Amino acid sequence: MNTRLFVSRLLGRFSICVFAAAFLLLGANYSAAADPESLTSLDTAFYRVQSFDTKAGAKPLAINHLGIETKQAADGGYLITAALEGYPAHAAGLERGDIVLRIDGADFHPLLSLNSHAAESQFRPHSAPAELTYRRGATVLTARVEPVFESLYDSYRSATLNSVLSFAAGNKVIGYVRLWALTRETGDLVTLSQLLQSLHDTDGIVLDLRNSYGYLASEHIDLFRASRSDFLSISLVGKPNSNAIEHERNRLLPARQRDDTLRAYRKPIAILIDSSTRGAAELLAYQLAKLDRVTTVGEPTLGRLGSYQRDGGVETLVENSVENLENNLNKSLDGGSLDYSAADRVLIDGNVFEGIGVKPKRKAPFPFETVSRGDPQFQVAVNVLMGVI
Repeated sequence: MNTRLFVSRLLGRFSICVFAAAFLLLGANYSAAADPESLTSLDTAFYRVQSFDTKAGAKPLAINHLGIETKQAADGGYLITAALEGYPAHAAGLERGDIVLRIDGADFHPLLSLNSHAAESQFRPHSAPAELTYRRGATVLTARVEPVFESLYDSYRSATLNSVLSFAAGNKVIGYVRLWALTRETGDLVTLSQLLQSLHDTDGIVLDLRNSYGYLASEHIDLFRASRSDFLSISLVGKPNSNAIEHERNRLLPARQRDDTLRAYRKPIAILIDSSTRGAAELLAYQLAKLDRVTTVGEPTLGRLGSYQRDGGVETLVENSVENLENNLNKSLDGGSLDYSAADRVLIDGNVFEGIGVKPKRKAPFPFETVSRGDPQFQVAVNVLMGVI
């Protein structure tokens, strides 16, 4: 059934609070392509933003999910565009390019398939494993999975930790880390620093910024650079007032004092980027790529530095309360929307970044629909490191 038709019927049967809560469960189902120019409560990207934009002191909504990012496949089902390390789908062997068709014999739907009590406003852990039917190329396969019950914010942070590994390549050792989540929380920055310390003895690192989401802090850059020389500058076109410039700087990269005791990673780095690398991750790739020992690999990013606005102002989308949830979604259902405001006046090092993004030094195409026994972009990154180590 068409998703929007399904929603229309659902609204006719249940109250707005039930509908609102149910659609929050779509957080892991956003398209890997560019965000649309306008988001409503019917757009899954709305809830990806919600997971990271919950105000301090409020807890993001816990949902049942498999740890996959998907988009609707042309021939039915949902195409996996990424699988979070350590989460059910990844553990069961599902991977990018697979198309999920059914769950326990019923058509798979990323909303109600794993949250059957949404109609009763009950959001509790899925109590039993489920059998997924999925297609890989022309082959139909099955897998048993047990959904997790937690917020996407926590899941992405955990997946970052789960992604870390080191492996032998010839007579060298290569490290790997996928930054699913970029957060400015002190605890997360300390953990990430400790994580990278475990890779300091490697001969090179593959830094995966595909599907990365969150907010950039100066410390993220400091982890890979020994100094802040040629640090990126943020300015605005024309002659804006100082408050406007300061707002953009704080939004994109707040100024913080560097920790001189930090031991930055100084060996070769290959950074994986593509169209799913957004905003903060794009700026991180851009800044690190200024170093000769850093090579960006993959496909161009889209240059998405803007923000979503409602009623002319930036707004945290959803707080952890039914009242605020209902009010926000009512605005959207009554014709309101979150409109993407492009950062076309923002200059990075004096140049417009919006819509331009980062071009990889080494191109390596990898369409999301590709069924592959490996990751061609990752392999190119390893080859790049082996060529310079």
